[in-house]
Amino acid sequence: MSKLAAKTHLAEAFRWSAAAETDWVAILAAAIGMAVPILLGAATGRFALGLGAAVGSLLAGGIPAGRDWCAQIAGLIAALVPASLAAVFALALAGHAWLSDGGAVVLAGAAGLLAAMGRPVSGMAIRFILLLIITIAVAENIPDRAALLLMIAVGALWTSLLSLALGALARAVGAAAASERDVARVPLRQRLTRWRRALTRLAGWQYALRLIICLSIAGLLRWYWPGHHLHWVALTVALLTEWQIDAFPVRTTQRALGAALGVLATGVLLFVTLPAWALVAVMGALAGLRPLLRARNYLAYSAVMTPLIVLLLDAGTPPQAGVLIDRLVATSIGAGLVIATNLLFRFGESKFFRSSPRKRGPRAK
Repeated sequence: MSKLAAKTHLAEAFRWSAAAETDWVAILAAAIGMAVPILLGAATGRFALGLGAAVGSLLAGGIPAGRDWCAQIAGLIAALVPASLAAVFALALAGHAWLSDGGAVVLAGAAGLLAAMGRPVSGMAIRFILLLIITIAVAENIPDRAALLLMIAVGALWTSLLSLALGALARAVGAAAASERDVARVPLRQRLTRWRRALTRLAGWQYALRLIICLSIAGLLRWYWPGHHLHWVALTVALLTEWQIDAFPVRTTQRALGAALGVLATGVLLFVTLPAWALVAVMGALAGLRPLLRARNYLAYSAVMTPLIVLLLDAGTPPQAGVLIDRLVATSIGAGLVIATNLLFRFGESKFFRSSPRKRGPRAK
């Protein structure tokens, strides 16, 4: 990459978009939906289970109001179906040593193949992969898996109902943001035909194969060095792997820099002992910023998302300095794995395969 290209790349990574409308329904539902379960958990002495409900809120939060009830409900279903499946599989896999990593690799690979169907299936598959990795990591810190699954369901239901209520109110007063353009509906038979055709070429397999390679290496690293919290490598891989093969895409740079900045920002909590209510406020604010920043700048979105995930994984307690260093190193390793596999597949595609021009994949994470 030339010096000029590098400058252009970084300028694009830090570019702030002011074109998107502010969706107050998504912001408020994400913030309140996250804060209330944690607050109730802290008040009743069941903080860990409150965080479990917050994970459920994370699964359902950030869905736009839409132009009407049907559009909003469709958005919630598209978010909750893969999220629910991810939670069930994650809780079944968590705590089973190497089977957890192996199962996650198999499920992520299968979802990666389904992503070749195109939108909206690809968006649901990508959401499933990311939430599978997050929920496995959360479940390893909470031994009562049945109670955790129940609280995840309660949190998702609570946030969904809150989102529907706020959406109805926003539409009633004319304050709902404009919906994204609808994706053209493709008949199932036609979609399956395209999918089978895609799987006859490398283009249909490359996303799943890159995920399998990176997540397998992440699992091996975690079991070779079990004391270094390297599950963050798998999480970084899930966040950074794009459908489109590109050696140094802007979104990878945004996610990698944002994740690194988020890990460093979490270090501030090491020097501040927050009361429970303040911690709840911080986590609610971070959750509320997610839908706003995602539409404005993905680097800022990643920087906000990272400390939120860190606090969920560590049961709301500020991690030690050594843990943050491990996660910063793991973020670098995960980003390196993604870039290396991109280069490998890009070289293989140009060297050994003739492929049609690549279509830009979904941006669902």
